[in-house]
Amino acid sequence: FVHYTQKGLAPELIGIEISASAIAAAQDSAQKLGLKQVKFQALDVANFSFDASLIPDLVIMNPPRRGVGKEVLQFLSQLNPKFILYSSCNPKTMAQDLAQLKGYKLQKVKLFDMFPHTSHQEALALLSRI
Repeated sequence: FVHYTQKGLAPELIGIEISASAIAAAQDSAQKLGLKQVKFQALDVANFSFDASLIPDLVIMNPPRRGVGKEVLQFLSQLNPKFILYSSCNPKTMAQDLAQLKGYKLQKVKLFDMFPHTSHQEALALLSRI
């Protein structure tokens, strides 16, 4: 889960992931790339608190196969980002999540065959706030 806001001319990126080891890897990558306006938190996204005065431009999600779930969809409704980029290894649960997400229009969806000769596909959907 990534949250991007625009503060004047300096963008800010907040990465949220439940896995502490994934956060450590993200922090290491950000440091190696010289990225200064990034923050990472190891927690369940449903427990993330945000400044209500800052509406993000973009939220990028890549949930587990089971999808994001009701709590995260409610959180997204509160957050009300301009755009959502949803990446999923399970197009079925992605479709279920997107059907429950109100106030957004599906702009584009694309399937990627990342694992040739298997039944697994990655799906990427871009949604915009109505």
